[in-house]
Amino acid sequence: MREFAVALPSDWMPDVPMKRVVFHWTAGAHSAGSTDRDAYHVLVEGNGRVVRGNPSIALNSGRVKKGYAAHTLNCNGGAIGVSMCCMGGARENPLDAGRYPLTQAQWDMLALVIAELCKFYRIPVSSRTVLSHAEVEPNLGIRQEGKWDVSCLPFDPSCRGARACGDRMRAQVQAAMGSMPQLPVRKGKDPSPLQALLEEIVPILVRGLQAGLNTLIREIVKRIT
Repeated sequence: MREFAVALPSDWMPDVPMKRVVFHWTAGAHSAGSTDRDAYHVLVEGNGRVVRGNPSIALNSGRVKKGYAAHTLNCNGGAIGVSMCCMGGARENPLDAGRYPLTQAQWDMLALVIAELCKFYRIPVSSRTVLSHAEVEPNLGIRQEGKWDVSCLPFDPSCRGARACGDRMRAQVQAAMGSMPQLPVRKGKDPSPLQALLEEIVPILVRGLQAGLNTLIREIVKRIT
């Protein structure tokens, strides 16, 4: 059986609890720029080269901390952000992948990166734990701002839509995990079920309170002006 591994350096993967991986494209060139490195934990360039982002994964563990990777709106706590450097100038409808189309080399490498991260952080592969930015709103119910990464594969036009692309990535990740050598797994404990539930609920409550407060302020302003 063929063995797959990226062998990410150990200092890229701090021993902290993480619950999901969200994958993206940068909407830029095939190389990782400074803005790209600030937004993600791991990036894959057009030729398949793996690049480390500036924020530590530890800053996104649990409730986010100063300097965290802000890769997904209201979905950064406990989430590792990985991205492919591509699709700058792309258009969704009609589809135009632009000057920097997503390449098969970086797609396949990203699957290996995600597989290694899932193995180390003991993240089960599902549509709620390994998903694209375009799947966050339909799969998790967290509103996004019209994000369509990743809902097409320029190297395979037959694969269209966020779900189809997400299913393809998850299948590749699972295949890679099953064929990997005995890579290290983090030793730390995961949060208890109650802690995990609170981590899910608290941000939702905060967003709800903020939305309610904003509505209240608008109503007050309308009445006094």
